[in-house]
Amino acid sequence: MQYYLEIKQIHMLCAYLSVSLFTARFLLDMLRPVAGGFDWRSSKLRFVPHLVDTMLLTMALALLAVGPWKSFIHHWLGIKILFLLCYILCGKAALNLNYAKSTRLGFGLLALMLLAGIFYLVKFKPLLF
Repeated sequence: MQYYLEIKQIHMLCAYLSVSLFTARFLLDMLRPVAGGFDWRSSKLRFVPHLVDTMLLTMALALLAVGPWKSFIHHWLGIKILFLLCYILCGKAALNLNYAKSTRLGFGLLALMLLAGIFYLVKFKPLLF
């Protein structure tokens, strides 16, 4: 547990950056006809969310390695991981241009609700079982 606090702070920073980048990309996709046609997909910075998410996952694994948390003993952590997997699928669908705009909007809102659930679980660490 020597570097636990530092790893946790980097993990939290990456989580906030990841949420911000997803929200920005989602809003740009939803407002594209109105916003003047900016397409983040053709931008040179389109790889930044992937780097942030890779760092976020790396820090999460490091936290599991050095910290006291066990995903099957601390039930909130297991549910957080389940919410994370659902968020990834919904976020991917929300940014997929092959779906209708209303479908992407629904997936995007569901992804944001899953993020709210993740942040709730992390902040309050409720006893679930």
